[in-house]
Amino acid sequence: MEELLNLLERYRPGYRGQVRGYPDLIIDELEEVFGSPLPAAYRQFANVMGANGGPLFRELSSYDPILGVAENYRLAPKSVMPPRRFLFLFGSRDPLVSDCHWLDLEAPTEDEDHQVVLMPFGEHAWKKDLRPIYNGFREMLFLKAMAEICLPTFSHHVDFSGGHEGKHASADEVARIFEKMGFIRLPYPHHSMIFEQEDAAIRLYRRPKDSTFHIRVGMRGAEQLSHFQALIEDNTDLERSRR
Repeated sequence: MEELLNLLERYRPGYRGQVRGYPDLIIDELEEVFGSPLPAAYRQFANVMGANGGPLFRELSSYDPILGVAENYRLAPKSVMPPRRFLFLFGSRDPLVSDCHWLDLEAPTEDEDHQVVLMPFGEHAWKKDLRPIYNGFREMLFLKAMAEICLPTFSHHVDFSGGHEGKHASADEVARIFEKMGFIRLPYPHHSMIFEQEDAAIRLYRRPKDSTFHIRVGMRGAEQLSHFQALIEDNTDLERSRR
């Protein structure tokens, strides 16, 4: 969580002072209600940001491990809950959005983490509506931070997509091009990627076990962005995309 807070603090000074977590004794309440040990990555989040995650969590519903997640497990009818293979993470405040984010405890990834999946409530929804969306809980937090807090601080943006059938540039090849251009790749996340320069940042997102990827670039100057875009179009077969 320290690396995530450092990232948020770089783009939103004072962010660290807005977050608040729960002590282990309180988090144990959720573990008891859930009926299984909580993953290490989730427990770290609850310790640091569970009680108040700051602006990053403003549009999310029921993310609080005690007031939200544990209450769901206490009060929701068993007929709408998936098996305990899935740990509820949060929903949306938008009433038109039925999908919620869940941690799939039978899909381990790196560093004691697990895939994040989308699906609605419903006893059998996990059998027909489950969609893996992030390679890990920590990865999701970093990518959400970049998309919702960091990149909006830049004045100019461009989006690309790659890895589609018939296209040659892979995410790893594009990452090497970014590094040759002077971007520094953050140590985390590993599957998806984040890059920074003093006056620019890049978010490269790819779903679990998917060759396609999506890139959003933010820069301070319009001329700087045009130069970047020309280099990418001259050296890769990435496609411009709309958000």
